[in-house]
Amino acid sequence: MRLLGWYQLEARQNTAAILFPAPCNSLTAPDAFFLDVYFNTISVQPTAAVQDSQDKRAPKNVLASTRIAYAGDQTEFVVDMGIEYATRLVIFNGEFTSMFVAIYGETVTSEHSEAVSYEPKLLPVSTPLPLPPSLDPGNSSNPILLAEQLLQLLPVAPELSFAARLIFVLKPERDDWDLPDFPFFSELDPLDGAYYVAKLLSKAAAQQTRFSRTLLVSTYRSSGSFNEHTLDEGTVLYLHAAAADVEIARCFREDESFLSSLDDLQGSPKIESRLRKKLKQLLARIRGWQSFEDVLTNTNDDFVGSASFLKDIVTEENAVGCWLKCMLTHDNLTSRLVDVPTPSDTLALPPLLFHDSYVEVSHKTFLVFVKALLAVSGVLTTLAWAGSVGDDQCRERALALLVLWQGIDGYREIINHCLLLRQMTRRLGWNKSDDTPTKRSIYAERLLVGLAKDPQAMLNEDCENLEDSELPELIKAILSPEIPFSSTTTEELMEIGKLARVARDGLPSAIEELTFNSLRPFSLRRLRVLRVSLVIIAKKLTDYDDGERRVAEAFWLERHQGVGPTLVSILSDVADDLNHHFALQPPPRMNQALSDLLLRIANDIITLLTRFTPTYPLISRDLRTLVVAVVDLYACANAAGSTFSQSSSAYLAAKITRRNCRVILSTLSKAIQAESGTSNAQIILRSLLSPHVEKVVRDPVHHILQVYDLTMNILPQASSDEAATFWSTEVFPKVLAELKAFSCLLDAETRATFIQRLAMLDNGEIGIGDWLLVEQMKGLLTTLHTLPSPIQEDHKLLLQYQVTSILHFCDLVISSSAWGVSSFSTNEDLSQLLNDCLTLTLDYHVTSLALKRLTRHLAEHADVFAPDVRFNILLLSLRTAQANFSVPDALKFVPDILKSLPSTSITPEHLQSEVGRLISTYSDHALEIKSDVAELTLYVLEWLASQEDVKLTTLVGLSADQFQHLCSHLASALPPERQATVSVIKDKLIIDEDEVFPSSTIEILDTLIMPLKAVENLLSPPPAEPPSTPKRGTKTPDILGVVISPPSAILRSPAATGLTKTYLNNDFRQLRQLPSTRMNTSRLPSTHVDVGINGRWT
Repeated sequence: MRLLGWYQLEARQNTAAILFPAPCNSLTAPDAFFLDVYFNTISVQPTAAVQDSQDKRAPKNVLASTRIAYAGDQTEFVVDMGIEYATRLVIFNGEFTSMFVAIYGETVTSEHSEAVSYEPKLLPVSTPLPLPPSLDPGNSSNPILLAEQLLQLLPVAPELSFAARLIFVLKPERDDWDLPDFPFFSELDPLDGAYYVAKLLSKAAAQQTRFSRTLLVSTYRSSGSFNEHTLDEGTVLYLHAAAADVEIARCFREDESFLSSLDDLQGSPKIESRLRKKLKQLLARIRGWQSFEDVLTNTNDDFVGSASFLKDIVTEENAVGCWLKCMLTHDNLTSRLVDVPTPSDTLALPPLLFHDSYVEVSHKTFLVFVKALLAVSGVLTTLAWAGSVGDDQCRERALALLVLWQGIDGYREIINHCLLLRQMTRRLGWNKSDDTPTKRSIYAERLLVGLAKDPQAMLNEDCENLEDSELPELIKAILSPEIPFSSTTTEELMEIGKLARVARDGLPSAIEELTFNSLRPFSLRRLRVLRVSLVIIAKKLTDYDDGERRVAEAFWLERHQGVGPTLVSILSDVADDLNHHFALQPPPRMNQALSDLLLRIANDIITLLTRFTPTYPLISRDLRTLVVAVVDLYACANAAGSTFSQSSSAYLAAKITRRNCRVILSTLSKAIQAESGTSNAQIILRSLLSPHVEKVVRDPVHHILQVYDLTMNILPQASSDEAATFWSTEVFPKVLAELKAFSCLLDAETRATFIQRLAMLDNGEIGIGDWLLVEQMKGLLTTLHTLPSPIQEDHKLLLQYQVTSILHFCDLVISSSAWGVSSFSTNEDLSQLLNDCLTLTLDYHVTSLALKRLTRHLAEHADVFAPDVRFNILLLSLRTAQANFSVPDALKFVPDILKSLPSTSITPEHLQSEVGRLISTYSDHALEIKSDVAELTLYVLEWLASQEDVKLTTLVGLSADQFQHLCSHLASALPPERQATVSVIKDKLIIDEDEVFPSSTIEILDTLIMPLKAVENLLSPPPAEPPSTPKRGTKTPDILGVVISPPSAILRSPAATGLTKTYLNNDFRQLRQLPSTRMNTSRLPSTHVDVGINGRWT
C-alpha cells in the first residue's frame, strides 16, 4: 500500500472534492466530526465475471456514501470497498473550513499480467503483538496502578477504596432514619431481630474493617442463631449481601451451628424452592471466600469454584464494592497478588473463566485473571467517579482503556461481565451524544456495541412482560430514541437493534427466530440472533422446574413444531457451514470470528438437546440427522484445535464442542427405544459407522478417525456392565455389515484396537470379534490370489499395500492380546483361513517386514496352533531366518516347532527347499555366524539327519564345498563338546547340487508411495471401449431381413424398373395403385407428400 495523495481541502459551501489521476481503490480515510463522504463507484470485475453474471449492467455515476464522526486528533477510518469496485472521485460534505486528509489505497490497472514462472513462497504468519506492560495489569505487580493514575487526573483525587465504596455500596435508599416508626435495636421483636441484624450487617459490609469487626462482636454474636423461623427470603438476601465482605464471611464460616442450620434448611422439603435457591447462593458465597483465599496461595486448589465465586460477586454492585474494598484494604489478600513473580517472557492473557467452566487453568493464569478483574473493577470505579464529578478528561481516558481491553481475549469477557452492572450500562448510555461527536461518546458506543453482541448480556435480566421503563439498561440504551447512536455503522445498529428486540420480546420472539428458514451460509448477524434465542430458551429451562414442558408447549402453540426437530435442523445447518471452513479446498480466508460463533451456537444447541431429549425423545430420522451433524462438528472442532491459537476464544469453543459432542452421543446411546422400537444405540452406531466419506468436503481420513473416536466413546467401558450385554445381544448383531465396512476404512493399528474392544465387550456372546477376523482373513486371501495376476502396475501396488496392512493388523492382534492368539488357534474357520494365507505367501514368495513380524509372533505361540498351521509357521520362520542370518532370534522357536510337529503334517519337499535355502545363505555368510546362531543351525541339521525320509536328509541348492565351508565355521563357533556332532551330521546328510531355487519373489513395501498421476488413474473410471463396425458376411436375419435380401417376386415385378426413374406429376401415386407393387413387398410406408396441380392437399 502506498500514499495516494496528501491534500489540504478548502471548503466552498461546505463541499470539497478530490480527483485522482487514475482509478483508485480507497482503503482508509481519517474520521472527522460529522463528515459525509461520497465515492463514485467504478466496477473492476474481470470481463469474464461480468459476462457470466446475470446483471451485466455495471454501475456508472453512482455515489456510495458514508459518514465519519471526527472527534479530534489524528484518527483513521476504514472503507471496505471490496475487490469489485474502485473509485476515482471522493466528495466531502460537512461543516468544516479546512481539513488535512491522507488517503491510502491501491491503484487499479485494467491489464492483468500473467505469471511466467511459479515461485513458491511461504505464507506470511501474523504474530499478535502483546500488550505493553503498562496496559497489561494481569501481568503487573500492581494491578490497580492504572485506576490510581486515572484518579490523579481529577482536581481532587480520592482513594480508590473510598471511591469504590461510595460508587457501589454507600448509596442512601430512603430516609429511613427520619421515619417516626424506625425501630430501635432494643425494641425489636425476637422474630424480627434476625431480619434487622442481617440488614445492619449488609450495610456495614462496606465500612472500614474495624467497624465491621466491632459490629460483628456486639450485634451478630449476641443476637442468637438464625433458624427456620427467622430466615425468610428478605433476611437471606441481606445475609447474602453481607457475605460479600471477607470479615463477615469468616464470621459466618466460624459459626458451625449457623452453617449447619443453613444446610438443614436448604435440604428441607418444607422450604419453598425460591428460598432454597437463595440459601444455596448464601452458602456458596460464604464458602467461596474460603476457597478464594486458599487458591491465592495453594497451587492445586479449586480454580473453577473460585471463578464461580468471583462471577457471583461481579453480578451485584454492592458485592463488587465490598470485594474491591477487601482486596484493597486487607494486606493478607493484597500481598498474595503483589508478591507473585511475573516473568516478562511468559506473559499470559486472563483465562475465560466467566463464560466457560471447562478451561484448563493453572495457578499462575488464575492469578492473572484475578489481577485483571481487580484492574477492570478499579477502572470502572474511576469511570463512574469521573462521571459523577463531571471530569471529561478522566472519563474519556477510562473509556478508551476499556475499549482497548474489550478487543483482547480474556479481558473482553471480564469487561463485558462487569459492564452488566446496572449503573455501568446506564452510564454508557448517558455518554452517547448525537451533537458534535466526542471521543467519549464514540468510546461509549463501541463498548455498548461490543456488549450487545454477547448473548448473555442481553438476557442479564428477564424482560418478558416488562414495561419499557423497566427493561434492562442495555436494551434501553440500544432502543432508546432519545439519545441515538451517532458513530456506529448502520449494519451494526440494525444488528444490535434486532438482538435487543428479540431479548425484549422473550420466548415468542425466540421461537419465531428459531423456526425461521434462514439463508445459507449463516451470517454473523443471523448467528448472533440465533444465539440470543437459544439463551432465552436456556433461561426458561433454568428459571422453572418444568421449563422443558413450558418451552415445548410454546413451540407447538406458536409454530406447531417440536423443539427437538427444530434444534436438530439448525445444528445440521451449522455443522454444514462449519465444514466449509475446514475443507480441503482452500477458503479465501479463515474467518475466525465466524468459526468461533458457529462453534458456540453448536454448543448452545447441544446443551439444550441434552436437556430436552430425555423428556422428549427424537424420532429415528432426527436422531440420524443429529448424529451426522455431531460427527461433522466433532471433526471440525478437532481441526480448529490445530488451527487456532490456544489463547483464543475459538480454540476454547472448539475444545468445549468436542466435549459436548461426546456427552450428547453417550447420553443418547442409552437403552432408549425410538418410535420404531429400535434402540437409540443401534441408530447412533449405524449412523456413525456409515460416515458418507464421499460427501465430506474435509479430509476423509481425518473424518474417519474422528468417527472412530466418537464410536469408542459411546461403547460401554467394561464387559461386566449390563450395558455391555445389551450392546452385544441387541446392537452388534444388527449392524454387522456396517462394522465390517467401517473396520476396513481404519488403519491397521486403529483397526486392531477397534476389533479388540468389540471382542472384549462381546465376551464371547455372539463372537463378533472372531467374525470380523474371519472377514479380514477372507479379504487377505482374495487379495493374495490376485497378486500374481497380470494387472495394472498401480493397481498391483495398491493390492500389495493392502496385503501389508492386513498382515500388520494380524500381527498387532496376536502380539497385543491373548484373545487374538486364542481366536486364531481355536476357531476352525479362522485357523483354516490363516493356514491358507500362509500357504499362499509361501507359494508366491511374498516378503515384507509385516510378514516377518507376524511370523515371529506366530512362532512364539506355535504350540497352540494346529499341525498344518504350525508347519507353515516353521517354513516362514526358516524363510525369515534367511534374511536375518545374524539375528539370534531368527531361529529361536524353530527347534520347538520341529519337536512338536508330527510326521504326517510335514511336506518333505517344502521343508527340504526352505532348509536348503537357509543353509545356502548361511554358508555364504559363515564368517558372520555367532555361537548362538551356530547352535540353532546345528540343531536343525541334527534333526534332519535323524529323519528316515531321504528327502529330509538331502540338502538341495548348495554345493558340497559350501556345506563343508559352513560346517567348518560352525565347528569353530561351537563349544568343544558340540564340534564332534558337526562331523557326524556332515556324514549323514546328502548334498544335491542339481536343484536350483526360483528367484522370483514378490517384495512388498511397508509404505504406499505412488505418484499423483497413479492416484488419478486409480480413481478414474475405466475408459469405455469404442464401438466397432460389424464385419462383412455376418448378416443376421431380423425384422428387416427381407429388405437386406429381397425376394425374387420383387425382382421379377414389372414395377422394378420404375423404382429408379424420376417421377413426373403424379406418376409415383399412379405406380402405387398397381397390384404388383403392393404384393409381396416389404417397403416401408412412403413419406412422400402428394400435392395437387392447384397446390392443394390431395
